[in-house]
Amino acid sequence: MSSFNRIALLILLLLLTTACTSNSERQQQAATNGEVVVEDFSDPRDPFETVNRELWDFNWNILDKYLLRPLAVGYSEYLPRPAQTGVRNFVTNLEEPGYALNSLFQGKLKKSGKAVGRFAINTTVGILGIFDVAKYIGLEQHKEDFGQTMAVAGVGNGPYAMIPGYGPTTARDLTGDFVDGMIFPLYLLSVPESLLKLGVKAVYTRADLLQQESMINSSTDSYIFVKEVYFQNQNFKIHDGNPPLKKEVEFDDAFLDEID
Repeated sequence: MSSFNRIALLILLLLLTTACTSNSERQQQAATNGEVVVEDFSDPRDPFETVNRELWDFNWNILDKYLLRPLAVGYSEYLPRPAQTGVRNFVTNLEEPGYALNSLFQGKLKKSGKAVGRFAINTTVGILGIFDVAKYIGLEQHKEDFGQTMAVAGVGNGPYAMIPGYGPTTARDLTGDFVDGMIFPLYLLSVPESLLKLGVKAVYTRADLLQQESMINSSTDSYIFVKEVYFQNQNFKIHDGNPPLKKEVEFDDAFLDEID
């Protein structure tokens, strides 16, 4: 997605967030004035569910079925495991400075220092990050993005959105992805290079989910299932793997780990 399109989408989502807030305030005011208010049983996190469902069907039944899944299967079955690891290491190494900066913003100084060390070591000794040398000297990776940073600062999610070719997100997380893309060295990438990075990451992330996709296919409502998994995974990351999950809604931990 180009920077122009990202900015346009962010503006749209922020405007929609404002509209939803105003609507909620009007309902509260009507209730205060004693007016009849029709109770709304829709998901307040997902004010555009009707549109989002259509986009989910497009993503899952067309884009994934005919493009992303075949690529993921080919990647998983025909690309040697060491090459898969190298590709993943190279991509995540580009994101390491962002992890460092967001860890710093969240007050996680130790994690920030580790991320800086990982980027320096893997970029040099690890040959541009292809080899995760830092891992073998005790510097484990800790992913922290700007969406998590805003969450820690108390910024709300905004509306949930299903974006064609992008997948599930929220106004806050989409903004976070945009900001992360402006951090060195990602901002140095040209539009084609950025799209290539996003495409490669999408393929190996989808390959990770090949063993879990039966959970989506067998769910009563795949749209609701994916949305709930998205929010639980988001909660999982914000709380560094120790979220206050609700007992009545549970998902396979392996599925949460795979989509991270």
